[in-house]
Amino acid sequence: MLTRSRSAHRRKERDRTNAVLHALLQLGAGAHKTSEIAGRTGMDEDEVRRRLLQLVRAKMCYRPSFGYWELHPAPAIAPADSAVVSPTTTPLLDAAVLLQALHRHTQQAVLLHTHSPITGERLCIGAAGLHTPDLRRQLASTPKAAARLRQAPLDSDAPGLVMLANLAAQDAPLREDLRQIRSAQVALTKAPLPGWSLSSVAVRRLPGAPAIPGAEPRVVAAVSILAPDHAHGNPLVAYGRLMHNAVQAAIETSVIVAHPHPAGPEAA
Repeated sequence: MLTRSRSAHRRKERDRTNAVLHALLQLGAGAHKTSEIAGRTGMDEDEVRRRLLQLVRAKMCYRPSFGYWELHPAPAIAPADSAVVSPTTTPLLDAAVLLQALHRHTQQAVLLHTHSPITGERLCIGAAGLHTPDLRRQLASTPKAAARLRQAPLDSDAPGLVMLANLAAQDAPLREDLRQIRSAQVALTKAPLPGWSLSSVAVRRLPGAPAIPGAEPRVVAAVSILAPDHAHGNPLVAYGRLMHNAVQAAIETSVIVAHPHPAGPEAA
């Protein structure tokens, strides 16, 4: 019981710190007063200041001057990643931590794709583990394949297919392949990169993103492991289970519950 109580307390503390980080992200580039940030969180300024200091220690923001706080600029995409990862304004929040954790656990490259309902394409917005010499050589030698890893129609391969299977309403008729993917909650296909495969699971909310009470989350992304074909079969299935469990755990431990705040006069 004591362990459960401590776990609930740690989760509450993390959620409230994440809420302050999310407020800074909403305010955008530039320096912001403590009162501006507090106005978006529902917390008093003393608590917000304490949590901002936690973010400073974590090197996520800094104080350009007394009473003002600013996010650190996003790091530039490494050349090895730029062939696959598209620049985005979408804040990855704890999703970046999730990708790195999955890479450390599997020693394989991990990709995060989102989707566009307008173009019907999937787009890679985050990755971990693209730095291995073999993978870097292959990406450099097959630029067209790297470009399709970055962006392609939803029905091209596992990341898009797992999103398609879960975007449809529960009672909507599905193609047999999509029905099987929805049932298994994992999609396995060849990757655009010759000699590599993809194992993908759907993500209904980016870890650390706000949740609206009572709202049914829709699929917003897919997490995929990009593995060489010699890892085919059971390892790829196991990767799917691992990703599904890791995504659920990351969402549950970092979710921020968003409550509407009444409009008020702008903080001085």
